[in-house]
Amino acid sequence: MNNYYQDQYGSDRVKNYYSAISRTYGMMSVGLGITFVSALLTASFLPGLISSLPLAIILLVAQVVTVIAFSATVRRASTGAVIGMYVLYSLLTGLSISYIFALYHMTTIFLCFAAASLAFAILALMGHNTRRDLSGFGRFFLVGLIGVLLLSVVGYFLPQTGTLEIVICCVGLVLFLGITAYDTQKIRRYFDEADEGEEMGRKMSIYFAMQLYLDFMNIFLYLLRLFGRSRD
Repeated sequence: MNNYYQDQYGSDRVKNYYSAISRTYGMMSVGLGITFVSALLTASFLPGLISSLPLAIILLVAQVVTVIAFSATVRRASTGAVIGMYVLYSLLTGLSISYIFALYHMTTIFLCFAAASLAFAILALMGHNTRRDLSGFGRFFLVGLIGVLLLSVVGYFLPQTGTLEIVICCVGLVLFLGITAYDTQKIRRYFDEADEGEEMGRKMSIYFAMQLYLDFMNIFLYLLRLFGRSRD
């Protein structure tokens, strides 16, 4: 009898685990869909917004504020509020990257998206299945991201050179590929060990979906900058 209840309990945990993982990747996909549809619609029907510097600054500030609020309140906010912030961020990102449809050919965007999807899937599977503990790489990734940010700021004030752009894109791409594996392992461990109730599980699925969404978007944008063929 005890073995029956233990088996039933273990079966329920496995079901809950895979349900949480599926929900996380599902929400990530929803966010990506919102971003690319809003970007395409903006480029098609409001092309003047693409070249508006004041609007670009407003969108950037709004994105930063939204992601900070999202991270700070995810545990105490309602599930609906968490979903709302995630959808809002996805929409703001779509508006801010709508320029890609004016700058690059649609074929280029599609190929880079496909390449980003493949790379993301490979690293996510590696992160999920590897037995090696990747938590020690967290500080390395943080230092790397700071380095890429500083390089980008320095590059903004220097004469534009293709070499510096390639270096920034290559370093950024490698970093976010690694972060994808790191985040995937972190998500697997959380849902494998956590037992905080159904509502918290749903909110954390959205929180982790945001992290994976950001990983994918950075991989895609770096690939686009690195390999994209401009319309010019």
